[in-house]
Amino acid sequence: MKVSYISLSEHRCTIQFYGCNFRCKACFAPNNGAYTEVTPEQLAARLKQFDVAEVMLAGGEPTLYKKELLTFIKLCDTRTILSTNGFLLDSEFIRGMEYANLDEVHIDLKAYSHELHVRYTGHTNQRVLAAIKLLNTSELRFEVATVFIPDFIDNNEIERIAKFLSGIDDTIKYRIIRYVPVDRISRRPTEEEINGAVAIAGKNLCHVISSLEVRSHPLKSMRLYTILP
Repeated sequence: MKVSYISLSEHRCTIQFYGCNFRCKACFAPNNGAYTEVTPEQLAARLKQFDVAEVMLAGGEPTLYKKELLTFIKLCDTRTILSTNGFLLDSEFIRGMEYANLDEVHIDLKAYSHELHVRYTGHTNQRVLAAIKLLNTSELRFEVATVFIPDFIDNNEIERIAKFLSGIDDTIKYRIIRYVPVDRISRRPTEEEINGAVAIAGKNLCHVISSLEVRSHPLKSMRLYTILP
């Protein structure tokens, strides 16, 4: 599997996998072609040397490497979270994650409106919506997240997403993430806008938080080849 880099914060190690099946207009992941080929066994053995409470599998899109990912999760003896766009999650892979004892899934729902999702990512959201329903019937803990982008994915879309989630289960955890400008599609939302979006979603859901409440800043970042033997 291909890994771009890892970053370390006080309590977390984030593994940034290379490549993605989406082409999001506001993608923050570097697209410079730099990555290291690594086996699950190599990665798990090296990460055991870091004193962290949890490992975040992020991207890019980690589920491009389904088989290797399940092997790594089984080998990892640290709390492990998968961050995914959800497009490649199906019932077989979800069962595999249950068997591997994955601790939690964070699934990004970019937009509920089909046309908006296609315009933003280049793909339909039907498989993502189906994945959320599958996760809700599984034994896995999960939360849904959306990036709030002013005048693009804002209050109207947040309300649609909240109503969709509440139609499945109003106790689903929902996180609203503050957009950080990496391009010219929009500006950085204010704290008031984020708090307003949380209030709107909270009319339909029991557990809504934002990225304003939970922040984890990396202490350092490194290319993977610098930490492998």
